[in-house]
Amino acid sequence: MAAVVTKEAHGPRSERGQAFVLTVASLVVLLGMAAVGIDVGSWYQAQRHDQSVADAAALAGAQALPDDPAQAVSLAVAYANQNGVTINPSAVTISSTGMSNDTIKVAVDKPEPTMFARVFGITSVNVGARAAARAGLPGAARYVAPIVVPISNPQLQCTPPPCNGTTTIDLMDLHNPGSGNAAGSFALLDLIPNDGGSVGSGILSEWMLHGNDADMPIGIYEAVPSNKYNSSDFQDALSARVGDEVLFPVYQPPIIQGGSNAQFNIIGWVAFHIDSQTTHGSSGSLTGHFTRFLAQGIIAGPGGGSANFGVKVVQLVE
Repeated sequence: MAAVVTKEAHGPRSERGQAFVLTVASLVVLLGMAAVGIDVGSWYQAQRHDQSVADAAALAGAQALPDDPAQAVSLAVAYANQNGVTINPSAVTISSTGMSNDTIKVAVDKPEPTMFARVFGITSVNVGARAAARAGLPGAARYVAPIVVPISNPQLQCTPPPCNGTTTIDLMDLHNPGSGNAAGSFALLDLIPNDGGSVGSGILSEWMLHGNDADMPIGIYEAVPSNKYNSSDFQDALSARVGDEVLFPVYQPPIIQGGSNAQFNIIGWVAFHIDSQTTHGSSGSLTGHFTRFLAQGIIAGPGGGSANFGVKVVQLVE
């Protein structure tokens, strides 16, 4: 009698073979996805590094703007090359926004090698970064010290300001002889708007030592009573700044209101290198020279901002 062979006798082995093929195919896909993921992660890390370098290179170049565009390009290229990103001067462009030659743009484009993506024929990918920074007059400045300087100081009259000579900032009574304007007021300023000159000696001394860490816009500010100038804390802070560059506000005379409520129209800021300071009870003075200065703060919008006394702010705009 002939044997009868049925299909069911070979079914389980056939299904096991198909499952094996599907498992291998799935593993290949999963391994491929994991490999590409590793490569993508490395590309992302490289792009973040390049973006950080591009940002810093743009900020470095902006420090020379708007006065020296060629130097700005050189600074940006040098910074990038020193930090592992090779760029040519052609990758750096200078443009004008609020004023002539105030903006620098840095473009980074470089290939990054692949590891696992090579099995798909991809040997490298192009990773790019873009950054732009702008230099301008401050609309608000940070880390300002509380001593005001009149715009009439002779060393602020150069073009461009400031001049290079030694000068003295007088901290005596600011009123004109025989007048009542600001009688008894030193050149001390309450850096908090609309505060009425009521700032304490401790805060005033901290501002002298480290500068006010809040943004200070231009505008009207009140004087601080002269007795706070003579406090031991303020005198210690002032003495500690000898030999340093300090950022001072500049006011436009005349003083707006007399007496203890004297007010000053702050129109900008100037950096002053303190060579020495003297105190004689009810009077005092700072001797030194004004300098050009890169401040922290906010760039003014078109048509606004402070008067130019050699202080500028740079910031990323892209």
